[in-house]
Amino acid sequence: MNEERRLQRMELFEVLTVGLPFCGFKILTGVSLAAAAPLQTLGTALIVLGVFDGAINIVNLLGLIASGRRPIAACSLALATRPWSRASGARRKWTDLGNSLDVLLSFGLVSLMIGYGRLGSMPAGNLAVWNTCVILNVLGAGLGRFSDCLRDLRRDAAK
Repeated sequence: MNEERRLQRMELFEVLTVGLPFCGFKILTGVSLAAAAPLQTLGTALIVLGVFDGAINIVNLLGLIASGRRPIAACSLALATRPWSRASGARRKWTDLGNSLDVLLSFGLVSLMIGYGRLGSMPAGNLAVWNTCVILNVLGAGLGRFSDCLRDLRRDAAK
C-alpha cells in the first residue's frame, strides 16, 4: 500500500477510534452532570460540545471516504485555535494544541467519571455506548501504535 493511501486509512481509523469516542465521552459525561442540579450548565455545555464535535467527525468521515481528506479540523478546539494560527503563521502547531486540549479534556472526563463513580449510575444504554467508546479508543491506540511499528520495521528492512 502506498504511503498516501496508508495515511488516508489511518485518518479514517482515527475518526472512528478517537474522534467519535471522544464525542461519546463528552455527551455522556454531560448527560450525567446535567442530572445534578449544580452542574447542569457544565453538563449542557459538554453535550453541546460533544454534538458539535460529532458533526465535525461525521463531516470528516464523509470527506475521507469521498475525497481521501478531511475537509475541516478534527475537533472544535482545533478550530478554536485558528485565530492564533493566522496571526502567528504556525497553523500546524496551533491545530496540534487544539487537538491536544481535546485529548486532555476527553481523558479528564473519563477520569472524572471513573474517579467519582458516575458510571454505576448511568442507564444501561448509556453505559453500553460508554463502554463501546472506551473499547474503540483503547483498541485504536494499540492498533495505531502497532501499525506505526510495522511500518517502521518494513522501512528498515527495505533499506
